[in-house]
Amino acid sequence: MLSRLFIIVLFVPFLLWIFLKGDVMFLVFTLAIIGVSLHEFYKMLKDKGFEVASRIGLGLGLFLPLAIYFQQNSKNIFSYFKFEFFKQINFDMGGFIVFAIILLSLRQVFKVKIENAMAEISYTMFGIIYVAYLFSYILLLKYEFPNGRVLVTMTFILIWTCDSAAFIGGKTLGGKIFKRRLAPKISPNKSIEGAIFGVLGVFGVILIFDKLYLAIANAICKFSIISKACSPETYQSIGLKAWEAFLLALAIGVFAELGDLVESKIKREFGIKDSGNLLLGHGGFLDRFDSALFVLPIVYFFMKYVAH
Repeated sequence: MLSRLFIIVLFVPFLLWIFLKGDVMFLVFTLAIIGVSLHEFYKMLKDKGFEVASRIGLGLGLFLPLAIYFQQNSKNIFSYFKFEFFKQINFDMGGFIVFAIILLSLRQVFKVKIENAMAEISYTMFGIIYVAYLFSYILLLKYEFPNGRVLVTMTFILIWTCDSAAFIGGKTLGGKIFKRRLAPKISPNKSIEGAIFGVLGVFGVILIFDKLYLAIANAICKFSIISKACSPETYQSIGLKAWEAFLLALAIGVFAELGDLVESKIKREFGIKDSGNLLLGHGGFLDRFDSALFVLPIVYFFMKYVAH
């Protein structure tokens, strides 16, 4: 319990500082989460005897956020290569997927072993898309919107709110209204009541978020070590209407649960409790950011096409 509390007290303010700090630190954070989470994912597979091209997968998974970062800052990552041929190449996600599939397929052609070729390609590729691609939406969310820093901060606060509200709702009312559990075979403790509490909690926080965030930003920016990173962008608001707030809360409630259940099913198949143990009582990085993998793209598309 003390180790879990220590991680919360240390890690949450550190995350908020990173979101306010800016570019390079934010990129390092993104690379760290993707790198460790992808390593945990491939290790789970390897420990159960599945073959994965983990080095290629990690290399491609870490290259993806780097390429997106340079692209969002109006730079081309290939322009740093020495040969003119590479300088002509512009990064795009479709090309990245094609390159990754060809590279993994070539590896199989040069391998002597025949068995499990398709499985290795599939597991490796799934890790790249599931962890690296989905989490890289944090960069799109930050750089494609004028209030990107605030959006990223809001997204993580809402994920934590959803998790906490669902836990409280499940503890107090779980199974008392709806007899059926949310996903009994995957996560027996999750209740429908808890999921509803999660949505309502997120909705309530969105309605007061602008005032809440302003108070947090003011408090954090009072520290001299952080104040230099604070700028007018730090104090921008979200300004969602009530109906937009409800739709976003519903989407986050659904996809945060989905992200958690997907990772839970993977772990249940492998017969393990946590993806890792780096975060003491909180398990691994993938355990802590499983909901974010699904929520980040949803918030990005919502802000781009619904709340624009």
